[in-house]
Amino acid sequence: MKYNKLFGTLLSLAVLMLFGCGDDKNNVSSEWKGSIHGCVTDYATGNPVHNANVQLRPTGETTLTGSDGMYEFPDLKDGNYSITVSKAEYADLIDDYTIKVKDGRRMRRDVQIKKNQTYVRLTDMQGNDIYELDFGAEASMSLQSFNIYNNGTVTINCKLQYSCAWVTSVTDVPNSIKPGQNAMVSVEIDRSKLEAGQNSTVLYVTTNNGNNALVIKAVGETILPNVMTLPVTNAKGEITPWCNTFHAEVTSVGNPAYYKRGFCYSSTNSMPTINDNRIDVSGTGLGEYSYTCYDLGWTTTKYYVRSWLMYGTNNQIQYGNVQSFVFNDL
Repeated sequence: MKYNKLFGTLLSLAVLMLFGCGDDKNNVSSEWKGSIHGCVTDYATGNPVHNANVQLRPTGETTLTGSDGMYEFPDLKDGNYSITVSKAEYADLIDDYTIKVKDGRRMRRDVQIKKNQTYVRLTDMQGNDIYELDFGAEASMSLQSFNIYNNGTVTINCKLQYSCAWVTSVTDVPNSIKPGQNAMVSVEIDRSKLEAGQNSTVLYVTTNNGNNALVIKAVGETILPNVMTLPVTNAKGEITPWCNTFHAEVTSVGNPAYYKRGFCYSSTNSMPTINDNRIDVSGTGLGEYSYTCYDLGWTTTKYYVRSWLMYGTNNQIQYGNVQSFVFNDL
């Protein structure tokens, strides 16, 4: 009887260990994550296609291809997937190939996409297809031209549409462009209206036999804001006599324009910064601003003050010149 009980106990332990190990194994494998990656290329040229939108089905996840045409979907559970690829000027590709992800494997799927057939080509003066008109950063570059080429078999009527303050003029196209003919379009920009850094807009070409679009780019100049620190004045006649007024004048708002202004002062640092004693003054734009300071200290103490402007995405500071004074003893 004792042996039967011992045998039963050992059998129960063996069953528990068997199922317990099985559960651990299943838990480990269920945590494995696979991935899908690949390259999107142009069907005609074989060149990588960058900034193509790749959607994973059935999850709906999306990603963009890099400059090398590569994409990747990481951390995927086991299952069957497929992809859809889309990009402007290309026909959408709904790929029916089933990509099977299993046991954390990294699967690859390369695809090619075809450009849409268009009867309205945009070309440079040498007849090469173009997709953008880049004015760059040169101050003298403000006028460029391109051609609208009728690649179809019927006469087309064109309409040009754009909405951009720094594109000042676009020449009108003829009422009709016959098959095989070009119409030259000139685009002029006003560089003074550009934002600092890269600017871009789209010129749309719509016709009765297809549409096209041209991206227009230009780099705006970065101009530092400028401020002058004016002499400090004594506010005589005030009820509280122990006061002095700081003055400054903004002579250039800069590009990008400054968004904060003020003063900083110190009795020990002859070139004070906002890390010493900082004063913020409300307002922006050109012109003078001021701030009256009370009870700085002893009248024999010499102080240094200068104005500042804050600009840019990284809170850069542009300082004015330094003015010195003895508190309320001018």
